[in-house]
Amino acid sequence: MAQKKVWVSWMAAQGGTYQPEQVITPLQQSGLLTAGAEWVDDLDKLAWAELGQLLSEPGNADVWLLACDKAGWEQARNRYALSVLTAMLREGRGEAFPMVVLGLDFAPAETVLPTLLQSLQCVALTDAGWAAKVVAAGFSRPAAGALPDYRLGVRAHAYFGQWFEIGPRQGSWAGAMFGISEGGTITHHAVGPKGQVPERTVLEYPTQDIKATIGETAFTVWSAQNAIGPEESYYVRVEGAPEKIIFGGHPGTDQAEVSVVVLK
Repeated sequence: MAQKKVWVSWMAAQGGTYQPEQVITPLQQSGLLTAGAEWVDDLDKLAWAELGQLLSEPGNADVWLLACDKAGWEQARNRYALSVLTAMLREGRGEAFPMVVLGLDFAPAETVLPTLLQSLQCVALTDAGWAAKVVAAGFSRPAAGALPDYRLGVRAHAYFGQWFEIGPRQGSWAGAMFGISEGGTITHHAVGPKGQVPERTVLEYPTQDIKATIGETAFTVWSAQNAIGPEESYYVRVEGAPEKIIFGGHPGTDQAEVSVVVLK
């Protein structure tokens, strides 16, 4: 049986109590091939996207493991980067791609998780046989659960920016809307084929900077009325790191159900 590859992202204080060897050695002793790097905290340069592009290539990793201490895990900027990275990988590698959070000095499962991080498997360094659980994640594939009606992905590069991609999994939307809370700015939107931000776009009845409030959170919303099916997507470029996003079919249509996703 071929060895599985695990990519380890190290998010812990340099010179602190914990060292990468405490994680790498047990994984290697469990039969996993290991590679990895320190987590790069740089939202302005979209550093998380470089990791996402590496992990999107199946040959680079069968499992992704984030080894982190509580201080790094609780930083809002890191949680945002991890959320959009998760969205990128879930669309790129599929829902079954194993992603594991290893808490070095805490139990990640006992913390409040942003929406997208709730799909990650959580273990703690103090858990008996934690390395075996990572091995099991690499060799097993969970039974397919119910997927949401929508697609949510993120495409990003330091050159062309950060783009959220949404669309229906089945059927068609008579338009789409996307909004962000405080912490970010929408700068452009487009409609085009799924999987690639279009170089040119023609938008039908576009709107910008519509204000909406859900609960106690204010959102700035953009929309367009282009028909969007499973092979098309609505793309929205966002600068910054909003705490929450909302999206769905165009307001005023029977697909206007709104989804709210917490990112940090």
